Amino acid sequence: MINGVTDSLNVQQRSQTVSAPISERSQYLPSVQANVSSIPTHRLESYVRWAKVTQGQHKISAAQVAEQSLKQVVQLLKQLKKQVQLSLKNTPSIQTEPNKVSLKLQQRLVTLKPEYQGKALLDHQLNVISATHPASPRQFRLKSVELTQSKARDERISIQIGGAVTNITLPANLSQASLSSHLAASLKPLGIQLQAFAQQTASKIGPSLFNTHEQQWLLIKEGIFMTGQGQRLPAGEPRLIKVIEELNWQDPREWKFTSQSELKQSMAKISKSLSKIELQLKDLGEVQQKVRLQLKQINNGKQQDFDLQSTLQRLNTLMQPSPFTAHIRSLMAQANVNRNQVSSLLG
Repeated sequence: MINGVTDSLNVQQRSQTVSAPISERSQYLPSVQANVSSIPTHRLESYVRWAKVTQGQHKISAAQVAEQSLKQVVQLLKQLKKQVQLSLKNTPSIQTEPNKVSLKLQQRLVTLKPEYQGKALLDHQLNVISATHPASPRQFRLKSVELTQSKARDERISIQIGGAVTNITLPANLSQASLSSHLAASLKPLGIQLQAFAQQTASKIGPSLFNTHEQQWLLIKEGIFMTGQGQRLPAGEPRLIKVIEELNWQDPREWKFTSQSELKQSMAKISKSLSKIELQLKDLGEVQQKVRLQLKQINNGKQQDFDLQSTLQRLNTLMQPSPFTAHIRSLMAQANVNRNQVSSLLG
């Protein structure tokens, strides 16, 4: 029995105030190893089966929360689509009221932040967050500052984000492409990627666009402290450089409802988003049903674990996996559980 081994070891430790000689300590080893080897195989198999069933049930619970959130998004999108259609049919002089309703629905979509055990389920573009598809990156540009602009003199700049500080030297007389490559490598430790240029014409180079992940965006969105040497950034004390977020068409904040052309564009974006989310709902429902069936068969000892694991892996690609998995692995590693404890977890 596992508990028996643990209790006997505890008694031995309490009774020994001085470390025993090697010859005496070696006498305990055969006894402990014999007890461990005597653990019934069916008991260990039961622990493994209960752990996998529990893991699967928690993944289903997380998937259900994601599914309910997606259904709420679908409902809001359908209402918004109907309001936009109404606005398109009406003359401009009487569009005010439908537009107000559209703006309220848009705001509800923006403020919808479903979570499961403290982890976000949807990103700002209404995409389900999963193990293989994290939250969509945030895209932004620097206000009134262009770091990839060629200058006649070298400039050493300092960038501070939270507690992290990076010093970068921008060489003189480099092309925009060379400066971009140099800057991209220097910004990587800060969790920032140089993506592209917003626009570029023969007479003017557009501002650079940057990408960052969601956690870093929380530190960046209010601005970035920077110091330069007067070429691209002012010298002296660090200055707070404002950032401007660039919105993707899938982000509800990007949808506009003022003019006829904006309404038509928003209608197309809403329809695309609706189709995307309905497809995700279908996939989530199918995988949940398959996991339930396999869990039932596993519990009855009628199916191998391989099929369950492959299905759970597919479920992980559709939604954020539950952190309960880590607890189960730790529990099984300790092997200090009994049937009542595991049964309470299943409850």
